[in-house]
Amino acid sequence: MSKKTESRPIKVRLIYGLLWLIARIPLFVSQPIMSLLARVAILTKSRSYRFSVINIDICFPKKTPKDKKQLVKQSLIHTFRIAPEIAKAWLKPCIADWLGEVHGEEAIKKDLANGKGILITGSHIGNWEVALFYLGKTFDFTCMYRKPRYQEMDDIICKGRCKNTTVMVPGDSKGFKEFLTALKKCKVAALLSDQEPGKHAGIFAPFFGHPAKTMDLIQKIESKTNSKVYQIAAIKSRKGKYDIYLEPINIDCELSEVAYATKLNLELESMIRRFPEQYQWSYRRYKIQPDSYNALYKKH
Repeated sequence: MSKKTESRPIKVRLIYGLLWLIARIPLFVSQPIMSLLARVAILTKSRSYRFSVINIDICFPKKTPKDKKQLVKQSLIHTFRIAPEIAKAWLKPCIADWLGEVHGEEAIKKDLANGKGILITGSHIGNWEVALFYLGKTFDFTCMYRKPRYQEMDDIICKGRCKNTTVMVPGDSKGFKEFLTALKKCKVAALLSDQEPGKHAGIFAPFFGHPAKTMDLIQKIESKTNSKVYQIAAIKSRKGKYDIYLEPINIDCELSEVAYATKLNLELESMIRRFPEQYQWSYRRYKIQPDSYNALYKKH
């Protein structure tokens, strides 16, 4: 999961200044602006719009053109509206008042009491930052992450996420060992599993019936630590709060890598199908294909 980084202190200072400003604007002001920008992105057929159209066409071939168009609109508005929330999540001392109902917490506490580590995974749905805040607020928590492109952003992200008990570890060999250690000590640890692992890592498995480069880390980690696997999603409710969904994923570790990854993707799909408008369809999930790179998105 690790990648090369570069130093851009001036650029990162500007980014931090923008985040600082956004974090101080009330959401009832910033979010309508972001909704408007989402509509502009649709009208101008921006990259995020085009990628969303491609992905929804792939994943929902039986939907009517009208339904697809509506889903693209809903998804982009959601994606744009969570941008100021991310700024606030990183820079505010606490966002506990954003949390709504929690589903599945007792099952995790029971597994922890029985001496199990808890491996949490999820997809680009809802608001991942809220999910991380909840996990750090509730459990002794470690999170593996992909280092940002700019070195100086690393400190901003880690400080923003390291509230409560949260420990951030990079996706390199050292971070991987720390991640395993946390699980072996019966703690809670998380990583997103619908991120593309890169050209030379992971395997191909169906995601909504189409080949997608899928990381095989979940299976490897579960096998090494004998942890219980759960999926998490922080979903915005009609009340304006984020409801937390924690659902067990029971897959036989002895399956082949492809069979395991296929079942894991089906679990992620199940959550996405329930809340498709809150999934980040603009993410280039099918960038790497068995016989091509970015071909699905380059032609648009």
